[in-house]
Amino acid sequence: MKMEDQPASCKVVLAGPISRSLLLEVSEGLSNLRKKPLLVGFLANKDPAARLYADWTNKTCEENGFGFSLREVDREELEGHILAANQDGSVDGIIVYYPIFNSRQDQYLQQLIDIGKDVEGLSHQYIFNMYQNIRFLDEDKLQKSILPCTPLAIVKILEYLNVYSTILPYGNRLFGHTITVVNRSEVVGRPLAALLANDGASVYSVDVTGVQQFTRGEGIKKRRHEVVDKEGWALENCLPLSNVVISGVPGETFKIPTGLLKEGAVCINFSTEKNFGPEVKDRASIYVPAIGKVTITILLRNLLRMIQNRNHLSKSGNEMVQFLIPSPASPETFGPFVMLRQIKPKNARTKRELAKREPLTHENTKTALLLRGTTCSSLIQELISDINALKRPFSIRFTKKNEIHPFEDASSLEFFSQKNDASLLLFGSHSKKRPHCMTWVRCFGGQVLDMLETYVVKDTVRTLNQFKSDKCKVGLKPLLSFSGTQFESPVANQYTLAKSIFTDFFRGGESSTVDVEGLQLMINFASGEDAHDGSPAKIQMRCWRIITKRSGQKVPRIEVEEMGPRIDFTVGRTKEAESSVWKEALKKPKGTEAKVKKNIETDIVGDKIGRIHLGKQDLSDLQTRKMKGLKRVRDADIDEAPDDISIAGEADANSAEDVEIKRQRIA
Repeated sequence: MKMEDQPASCKVVLAGPISRSLLLEVSEGLSNLRKKPLLVGFLANKDPAARLYADWTNKTCEENGFGFSLREVDREELEGHILAANQDGSVDGIIVYYPIFNSRQDQYLQQLIDIGKDVEGLSHQYIFNMYQNIRFLDEDKLQKSILPCTPLAIVKILEYLNVYSTILPYGNRLFGHTITVVNRSEVVGRPLAALLANDGASVYSVDVTGVQQFTRGEGIKKRRHEVVDKEGWALENCLPLSNVVISGVPGETFKIPTGLLKEGAVCINFSTEKNFGPEVKDRASIYVPAIGKVTITILLRNLLRMIQNRNHLSKSGNEMVQFLIPSPASPETFGPFVMLRQIKPKNARTKRELAKREPLTHENTKTALLLRGTTCSSLIQELISDINALKRPFSIRFTKKNEIHPFEDASSLEFFSQKNDASLLLFGSHSKKRPHCMTWVRCFGGQVLDMLETYVVKDTVRTLNQFKSDKCKVGLKPLLSFSGTQFESPVANQYTLAKSIFTDFFRGGESSTVDVEGLQLMINFASGEDAHDGSPAKIQMRCWRIITKRSGQKVPRIEVEEMGPRIDFTVGRTKEAESSVWKEALKKPKGTEAKVKKNIETDIVGDKIGRIHLGKQDLSDLQTRKMKGLKRVRDADIDEAPDDISIAGEADANSAEDVEIKRQRIA
């Protein structure tokens, strides 16, 4: 046989045939609907890739019986238009073509879309279910959770290519496969790695910061995936081990090194650029150069699935969890608003629990939630345990690993905050880049208000158990003290933020009176000056037990004894609260202000000071004190009065005849 007659070693699979096989399922579901579904797309940027995606969406919708409306708006007005579409009953699904601001504002817009209309599956509930390997929204398993379009499109491509084994049980069908994903974005790369790992694969997630391995443990015995940092690994270490390579790097210069690919590997490109060179066909067994058409088909499939979920809800009589936002007259009239999670209680117990979480005139003591990341050092775990001991009974501690990156995506923290009614969170993690990290988080209205990242100085730490002294009782209100000019800066900085967060975290419940005997715990935070090399000052946390002893006087003699933990922090990243949200958080409900009493005020010590206003006084009617020297003996003759005694005023002193003396009656 001649060389040119030999069959090609690589099969190039285009997205079109895969898309058509999925459209058959979509068409069957569409035929059962009474009206044509309407998908609304918002385009608020000049990105040519976003424009191309919108045009493909429009074409696919028209060809398959779906309605599509592309609305080009200014990005500053996008928020109002999304809210209006949420309230529009004729709109079945919403898609926003990102990026818009290329910042956390984009994540805010993702959470703004009604969960019942989010065809991209980027709402927090969908993301949480995906990472936790929860595949349904209800206990009856009738409503399927929506998955992000691009990661799900790649999963469907792997199913089409028979990479998924149909012999193995559902959920384990990638067991035995090693997959490399070259992209770890929060929109595509990380969700894709989680999906593949949850289906049983061993996944290497590669980006510029390094390599992470996503697995369900040895023998896929765990219910959901876990993540491990592969120290010292790079793309070159992953490619020879992988029988599937998926790349989505948005750069013209980046190319997968073909020589490192495992022979017979399946290669998939989901970037708008070609991450694989033409020589990939000499090494791979299957090559998928683009996935765009499959992604749009998944978009329509998600839209159809949400309509089916709503139909299941209407039949069961339940209500979908949704965000209730006031309807404006027009999209431009939106002002500040608060997103509230509305749940219909099914029984009296649920109703009572929900009533406890409603806003109160006098709020309960803030609860702190302490949790750890997928990688967390033993030191941080011990310190979290110590802080939990200081906070009890107003603390909840989770010991399981959580795939959370607070500064990249805080949606999971917000979910835990709402689920556990905890407005304070402490998240512990550890990595080579951020060793022994403790992230302090405050929430308001179920949303992250501000965050402070601190790194523990390992050499100076002493835990609670390392101090052999007696410990304080549970539930005591501590005495907080802050020493250092950094905390008193008139300009807001990372240290003033630390003071505010630490005060909120450790203050305990409100108290109108202070019992000296009950004041047994003091927590001191100290900061020095910045070092000469420019490194920021450390924050030193010390905990003392206050001991009162007899002194022979009313005031007892005070002694302090360090009880631990002893921690030194260096401050890392911070996220300050937005001014409008901060102002809203500081509002006090009506009726909580003390009634102002006229002319009464309290000084800094707490003493009341009263002010009395007197009218104009007439001194002529002033009654002076009667002097003993002016009294006369009974029956004494007035004329015998000594000459040197002045009886009347100075003006009449020379005329004794003009003076009238009234004798005092003696009983």
